[in-house]
Amino acid sequence: MTAMTQTQGMNKLLLFVTLALMCFGCVVIYSASAHFAETKNLPAEYFLTKHLYKVLASVVILGVFYKIDYALWKVASRVIFGVGAILTLAAIVSGGEVKGASRWIFGIQPSEIMKFGFVCWICAKLSDAGDEIKSLKCTIIQPAVPLLISAILLACQPNFSMLIMFCMLTLVSLLVAGANYKYIGVSVLASFPVIAFALIFKSHSRKRLMAFFSDDGKMGDSQWQGRHALEALGNGGLFGTGVGMGEQKLGYLPEAHKDVVYAVIGEEFGFVGTFLVLGTFAMLFSQGYNIARSSTTRFGRYLAVALTTSLFLNFIIHVCVCVGLFPTTGQPLPFLSFGGTNLLLSAAFIGILLNISRPTTGKSIREPYMSSPMTFETGRFTNFRTRRSSV
Repeated sequence: MTAMTQTQGMNKLLLFVTLALMCFGCVVIYSASAHFAETKNLPAEYFLTKHLYKVLASVVILGVFYKIDYALWKVASRVIFGVGAILTLAAIVSGGEVKGASRWIFGIQPSEIMKFGFVCWICAKLSDAGDEIKSLKCTIIQPAVPLLISAILLACQPNFSMLIMFCMLTLVSLLVAGANYKYIGVSVLASFPVIAFALIFKSHSRKRLMAFFSDDGKMGDSQWQGRHALEALGNGGLFGTGVGMGEQKLGYLPEAHKDVVYAVIGEEFGFVGTFLVLGTFAMLFSQGYNIARSSTTRFGRYLAVALTTSLFLNFIIHVCVCVGLFPTTGQPLPFLSFGGTNLLLSAAFIGILLNISRPTTGKSIREPYMSSPMTFETGRFTNFRTRRSSV
């Protein structure tokens, strides 16, 4: 599959799977949002129409990012991160809270932009480390700068699910790059009490954690969504109730077209429907990691892994919330939840992955020699005896 994809250029399977998910998402969103729109005295197709505009914008963004050589993101990483951080700070300062958190400004969620810049910055630094990859500077100090800035901003919002994603993306990137395992282990152990304290200190997250771990027989606000998501999945059975025939979206699941859309799929399409959705996402993630394997540069490899992992974390958090494995949080299901910043950025990520899959891109990237880097398949990267790029 990898050799065929490289020969033909762009990874067509990844593009097909992404477009299929977008199309299916439109069906699910109309079904999940029609009743909610009518309760707001809006046309039943109101949210579908808004989502369609964003889907069209996402397709355009996907095409644009596919055309841009991914080498640009190595150069622009700090600028993108800085813009995202400034907008995230502006969202906090503006004080426009929604469900106890200040995450939006100008109709966008700037932490998603910050995440993109963060990933590019980390991958750029790791690809330029060369044989210094196992040093304290490359494993801890350099990644700690953008991670600390992000952690402070995300804790102030608060948005701890996104903060955990930043930490996981850093960890995965370091492991793939072959950083010092000893330093990584010490950092992970040291971060646990800090994150635990932050979760307990903030009342927003403390209420959700207490509701998740307690079972007092009462269905409070923090338990309502999770309980009804499970009921929706249970109602679906093997083949589901049918498109538009789900009951839990009729006032029981708040804004079902956003944070619990997987539960709507489970109720209306049943086990078979959710299994097909999981299989489709599995194909998407496998193609993303295949692209990482075949990239001709370390930056391309690290970036493809990080972007694919970012989509996977969104997916796994959303699904685990719906099945009751994680506390309630507001992570969308990529390409299937009601459109917004995440949809646009997810499309951009796919565009970048498609660009990396082309064997003719990334030629301008220069990376220092690395004597014994590791790959996913053979255990060895090709040695790059090139000059250090100026990032």
